[in-house]
Amino acid sequence: MSSCLLIVNPSSGKERAKEFVPGMKKQLERLFDTVEVKETQKAYDATAFAKQADEEGKTAVFCMGGDGTLNETINGLAQAHKPINFGFIPFGTANDLARALKIPLDPGKAIELLPNARMVNIDLGKINDRYFINIIAAGALPKACEEVSTEEKTRFGVLAYFIKGIKAHADQRVYTFKIESDVGDFTQEASLLAAVLTNSIGSFETAMPGAKVNDGKIHLVVFKNLNMLDTVKIASQIIIGNIDYSKFATVHDIQKARISIIGDEKLSTTVDGEKGPDFPLKLKVLPSFLKVYVPKAEDDE
Repeated sequence: MSSCLLIVNPSSGKERAKEFVPGMKKQLERLFDTVEVKETQKAYDATAFAKQADEEGKTAVFCMGGDGTLNETINGLAQAHKPINFGFIPFGTANDLARALKIPLDPGKAIELLPNARMVNIDLGKINDRYFINIIAAGALPKACEEVSTEEKTRFGVLAYFIKGIKAHADQRVYTFKIESDVGDFTQEASLLAAVLTNSIGSFETAMPGAKVNDGKIHLVVFKNLNMLDTVKIASQIIIGNIDYSKFATVHDIQKARISIIGDEKLSTTVDGEKGPDFPLKLKVLPSFLKVYVPKAEDDE
């Protein structure tokens, strides 16, 4: 007998997620014999629910929420004792994994396409004892983005991050990173560092050209000391889909790395848009770790 857990963050999508639960449950009942619905009430509920689904032998876990809910659910599934199929309906601000997987950002449309979905393997990343599905970032800019409140996300959407980002330039500092990886060891000064799994960052689907959800690599981007003009150039190139990182950063395609900061300076990270661990970091990619429901491709017709 097949069974499914649906995890819902009721505050997601400007608190509209709950409106879509009946339709979502009806579609899931076409795919599974039993469907259970649980709503999150506090941080890490989604992780606990996903781990419990594994203990109960659920066939699949779906979630409805933003990038934070998605990350929490993934962290529960990554600790499962056996593979559990995963699906999600995006209700977030950036929805980067949804963009990378061509899942409609309109929740109703995404739900409508679910019965004919196909399965795709995607990579997971691991940072210290946590997991991520899109991006790790460190520096003044991601720290500022971490401070964007839920209210600001609801009112301004992606624009909220740009507002914080502009203010962050006043606090920009240069750090000396020591990177020990499977492709070599090196030391580099940088104001911003990012480890990326997909092509979409901050809702821009051309931010990391060539990155695939299952290429088995972490794309480590080490930026130089950026001034405001550099930042404007990068932003404009990302928007038009013609980013050339060679002028602003060094990109390393890695499978694992240990990254530390030389000196006494402390620096924290953001992981999929939420507060992450402080340096030093241990990074690792888990190739094709998770099976995800995605819309049927046109060439599958």
